[in-house]
Amino acid sequence: MSAIEIFGFETSNNMKVRIALKYKDSDYTFTLIDPRERQQIVEWTGQPLTPVMKHGEVVLFDSGAILRYLDANFPAAPRLFSGDRKTLVAIEGWEVFSRFRVLGPLIVVVNHRLEGGDDPQVFATSQADFRAALDELAPALRGRHWLVGDTMTGADVTTAPVVYRGIGYGFCDRSDVDPALLEWMDRVMAYDAAGD
Repeated sequence: MSAIEIFGFETSNNMKVRIALKYKDSDYTFTLIDPRERQQIVEWTGQPLTPVMKHGEVVLFDSGAILRYLDANFPAAPRLFSGDRKTLVAIEGWEVFSRFRVLGPLIVVVNHRLEGGDDPQVFATSQADFRAALDELAPALRGRHWLVGDTMTGADVTTAPVVYRGIGYGFCDRSDVDPALLEWMDRVMAYDAAGD
């Protein structure tokens, strides 16, 4: 079978894919690209965002699409999604929560800065929104190792890297985060092969 190649840089979306690949014990290469030089990515996919995965003749972008591709094409490895409808709906609910409630505030600040803005109120509002999202997330992890079920799923793989990036971005300190949430985040992030 063809080798899996991932192209990207240090974003939560790239981390998600690396975590999934390590969790599934899949061999791959990660090629770091310069975020200012994305022409090759555009030529391959017609858009500039990463991660991009090449697997033989298959080229995919979007971390969610890549996670689903990995689950469909490497089914013997631990599953990220579920054949049970109720469980799948729960996983997808956390994906939506992650994208809009946790990642949303970070995207607002990044886009504001990319457009040349430096309004401290934009950061303060986004910081408050991020912390509110963590306050919603924390109770789901008290007394549990994973967001859905008894093993890591796409819910964890999708959400933990965004929390990690938000903390690293300065939205809050680790000391301000619920201990159960921190333990969960660290458990998921231990699969990020970039840390090897």
